[in-house]
Amino acid sequence: MNLSFIEYEPQKVLEAFRRGEFDGLEVIGQADERDFFHRCFREKMLTRLAESMPSARKKQEVPRWFILAANMSLKLHQENSFLAFERVVRCGGLLSALAPELARKHLDEKTRAWMLQCQGFNDKNSYDRATPCDQDTLRKALKDVSAQRWLEWFNGPVQEVFHSYGFFDPEGIFVGDGSYVFVPDNPAYEGSVVMWFDEHNHPVDYEQLSPQQRQQAHRERCYKWISLLHLRGRAHVYAGAVLLPGNAHEVGPLFQLVEKFVGKVGKGVIKWLLLDRAFIDGERISRCKEQ
Repeated sequence: MNLSFIEYEPQKVLEAFRRGEFDGLEVIGQADERDFFHRCFREKMLTRLAESMPSARKKQEVPRWFILAANMSLKLHQENSFLAFERVVRCGGLLSALAPELARKHLDEKTRAWMLQCQGFNDKNSYDRATPCDQDTLRKALKDVSAQRWLEWFNGPVQEVFHSYGFFDPEGIFVGDGSYVFVPDNPAYEGSVVMWFDEHNHPVDYEQLSPQQRQQAHRERCYKWISLLHLRGRAHVYAGAVLLPGNAHEVGPLFQLVEKFVGKVGKGVIKWLLLDRAFIDGERISRCKEQ
């Protein structure tokens, strides 16, 4: 068993950092995360999003807004494992943004250790809580709902909430994009397919390749990720997305995302729709321009 002890020694950390003694960096800081969640709670955005959030639970012991916030915290720290939740809570800023009766986090003046005191959302535990809920609660809350339902929630109600908060830039620039997502060659990846790609990761027909071209080709298990992106300054955010088998055609699904988005937020939000040649379809483009 490997044990790691984290201490609050900023000067020691800075000196080690200057010597290059680090394995990785996280962009998000404790204060940044705290301020982010403070604003989310102040403007009641998480509560609004949680109202339509899908769930397989008949009894909600842990409120949906906290499940959403906890998963957002994990993603801010680029963590894909729910087992990292306690560590992320300890070093992140989510608990600092919660009401004191739910959770308190402070640095002990004597031991210089971070102390966590969490009330939680039920009275089932007789011991002191390190987190407001268990990581397994978060895992089940997500895994027990199908991926399709999560995407439908994101492509519909989530975009409505974003629009109500003035999320979309008045310039109205959107981009249709199709990308391949490579995964390990394991059939357990439901809905994935195996395809051949050239050295630039473009799909190819292996049988039509010359012997020299075949040497450059590689076989990959993949999905196709089709997204409607919204440009905000120098950044982009998702206004819609769908995950399909790698050999699926992207034209129909992309324009379905456009139709759904306009149906949820109304006309005029999309002013410019940028597409590459893979999405050329006269009938659908005419419908976008005229209707």
